[in-house]
Amino acid sequence: MKRWTNARRCGWRVVVGLSVLAVAMRFGGVGPARADEQHPRAETEERSAPDAHAEGKEGIRLSEEAKRNIGLTVEEAASRTIQKVITVNGLVKPQPNRLAAVGPKTDAIVERTLVNPWDRVQKGQLLAELRSRQFGNPPPLIPLTAPIAGVISKWDATVGEAVGPGTVLFEIIDPSVMWVEGDLPEHEAYLVKTGQTVRVSLIAVADRVFTGRIVRMGGMVEPEKRTVHVWVEVPNPAYQLKPEMFAQLSIVVGSRATVLAIPKRALLRSGGETFVFVEREGAYLRRNVVVGTQDDRYAEIAGGLDSGDRVVTQGNYELMSSIFIKGGVSEHGH
Repeated sequence: MKRWTNARRCGWRVVVGLSVLAVAMRFGGVGPARADEQHPRAETEERSAPDAHAEGKEGIRLSEEAKRNIGLTVEEAASRTIQKVITVNGLVKPQPNRLAAVGPKTDAIVERTLVNPWDRVQKGQLLAELRSRQFGNPPPLIPLTAPIAGVISKWDATVGEAVGPGTVLFEIIDPSVMWVEGDLPEHEAYLVKTGQTVRVSLIAVADRVFTGRIVRMGGMVEPEKRTVHVWVEVPNPAYQLKPEMFAQLSIVVGSRATVLAIPKRALLRSGGETFVFVEREGAYLRRNVVVGTQDDRYAEIAGGLDSGDRVVTQGNYELMSSIFIKGGVSEHGH
């Protein structure tokens, strides 16, 4: 699951940021803040904290339009409880009791079909009509109806085709609740129990975290992988989870101390340094930080920020890309 690496995410978002901010700067949307508009604190911090590279420099200013274009958002550094989390990869699967196969119980010919792949259907809805191959004048029509409400996940009903008992013409899944399956390392499985809360992240739905709970655990260790299989039930009212999507399961197994923390998505890395962009008087200034303990959502900040500092949590990759476009703040803030 290398797709989950920060490097890949950064690369993709920097490319997008380069395009958006280049256009914005071309029409006056982005530019360095004037030195005389800086907050008085900036000059003091530059003298006392030489590694806070962006302080004392111009920073980056964005027009309101540019902010909207990159979806820029900020959140405060605040006291938060860092949780103890086990993170494993997983796959989205339909629940077996929410899956139905539909086919004939006798020999027949497909006369007509009334649905297409991935159509939503209601329980009792007519899916197809078959012409019986039994003797008759004319041979009777056999209706095939949906035994459950859901989505047509398999369609194999060609008009004129001869079919018989055991032939599956349609599969229907009810996607309102899905399973996400994963494998726990053997040495961590003892920490996990049914009923525990799980946060589910998806590559395909990057802007949302789903919440589920463990409903089943395997009864033995898989001998080759040394893992225990888990099943997580996740409500899916908007049908965003689809079968075979890659997922990441973050299983909460405890909590740690309350510390000064920020969302992990605010963190950027370059040249061996970890930094954030801090909002100050309408400008966005690079600030190096020291990161402590982390969970899947938050990172402790052991140095570089104060409580109440407002850090960029969305649009920060685009701000980083503007360093290379404009040069208002260099790669290392010089």
